[in-house]
Amino acid sequence: MLIAIGLVVLLVSLPRLREFALRENEEDARVLVQRLAALASNEVQAAERISVESLVTADPSTARQVDDAEFLEEGKLLRRHGYLFEVGRTADGTLVRAWPWEWRKTGSSAYVWTPQQALVAHPNEEGRWSGLSARPRWSSDPAWRDLVESP
Repeated sequence: MLIAIGLVVLLVSLPRLREFALRENEEDARVLVQRLAALASNEVQAAERISVESLVTADPSTARQVDDAEFLEEGKLLRRHGYLFEVGRTADGTLVRAWPWEWRKTGSSAYVWTPQQALVAHPNEEGRWSGLSARPRWSSDPAWRDLVESP
């Protein structure tokens, strides 16, 4: 009888824990995108030299915050809590983006920050942005929604 009760509790709890973990990954991604945007906005590096790793290591509080991060592609990408992060420059200024490492397993939404748009999010319901080969691009797609004001 106790085994049956334990099995029921486990079957009910696991999906809720997974949903909680996905929400936490997405919240962490939103916060880190804003933090990286603030750091990148203060940087004067050339577009080809800016990297997530250089921003993070130059700021001790951010380095402590992401001490569990993994840098990929020679520091151009950061992988943390199921999301990938990239910082770069466009003709209009800084660009920061985040997207799930594995769509629906580690997160769903994609995030982009630019000085003109501030932080916008896309539900990424079709999973077109996932993993190393599919970086999100902000467009006039109405699914992108504003989240906050510029840092």
